Amino acid sequence: MRKTTCLLMGLLLALLMGSPILAQKIKTVDGVTVVSNGKKPVTVKGQPAKMALVEELAVGGGGNPDESLSQVSTFVVDGEGGIFALDFKEQKIKVFDKSGKFLRQIGKPGQGPGELGMASGIQLMADGTLAVEDATNRRLAYFKPSGEFIKNISTSDKLALVNLLLDGKGNAIGREMGVTEGNAKMFFEIKKFDSNLKPLFTLDKIEFPVPIPGSGTKINVLDMISAYQFSPAGNIFYGRNADYEVKVYSPEGKLVRRILKDFDRVKVTQADIDEMLERMPNLATGVNMKDMFTFPEVFPPFQVFLLDDQGRLFVRTFTKGKAKGEYVFDVFDADGVFFCQFVSKADLRLFKAGKAYGIEETDEGYQVIKRYSVSTE
Repeated sequence: MRKTTCLLMGLLLALLMGSPILAQKIKTVDGVTVVSNGKKPVTVKGQPAKMALVEELAVGGGGNPDESLSQVSTFVVDGEGGIFALDFKEQKIKVFDKSGKFLRQIGKPGQGPGELGMASGIQLMADGTLAVEDATNRRLAYFKPSGEFIKNISTSDKLALVNLLLDGKGNAIGREMGVTEGNAKMFFEIKKFDSNLKPLFTLDKIEFPVPIPGSGTKINVLDMISAYQFSPAGNIFYGRNADYEVKVYSPEGKLVRRILKDFDRVKVTQADIDEMLERMPNLATGVNMKDMFTFPEVFPPFQVFLLDDQGRLFVRTFTKGKAKGEYVFDVFDADGVFFCQFVSKADLRLFKAGKAYGIEETDEGYQVIKRYSVSTE
């Protein structure tokens, strides 16, 4: 009897302490694998218990205006480790080699061939061609890596198409903007497109009110957060901000896996709001864009996520570290099991050839792109 009582007490203590054995549950529901993760990471065979980013390279800082980066929208890295950075403020692509040496600029502001109106995204195609999203000129502009302009493809049949992400076959995921009947609301539809931008299927639709100046209608900008990535196998990882859930779809759009995690909500402070407002540009003449947004009491579960070459999932949460600008990253294995956390200031954007790349802001206010090795224990 005493032995049984001790075993029972041990089991209860394990439950109360959130035993890692019970922190992860995997089951199949209607043909979909559901991986439910607790708040604490568990030991996974073949995966490290600790991870950290170790800086190797920083580009885009300093006082030389040709080489410095004013406002990095996004960037891509080629097979040789060269970095192509889209500077949103200057509307130019600045190119650096793998050692960080500045090589050249591509594009310039304007409306003509090879010119950019409001370029916000850049993608690297399998053949090395650069595809640049140009919102105001309503087109995709294509350049050779050397900087030579190739062609434009019009997107004028769409109200707006942004945040394109390409897979290895030239297919894309992107956000297509639309308006509801009567223009009462606007929406983003997250769609997969073929290489000619023909829609294949829709993953999600996010509606939001039209913030007409003076009407009092505002957008809760954090409610619009969603993230998507292509896995090395061509599967689509997609997540909305309402819950800590990442859905995995086959290349054909069939839901095959759901990755869930328990989490603690992080309160939005006035300092957080001030910082977010400070980063919002005033794009419309005579209109204060900052008056068009509102904020919730708590942050969503996560900011963004990425996949590395091994199919591991890196989720940047809103949980803050000890130093300013630090946030906690949750790391999941290729099956969706939560096994590790680390803290970093890096706004990670991609993994390539075993390296991580992200954006950080220097103490002087410059934005720099950094390359990191991933240290493990």
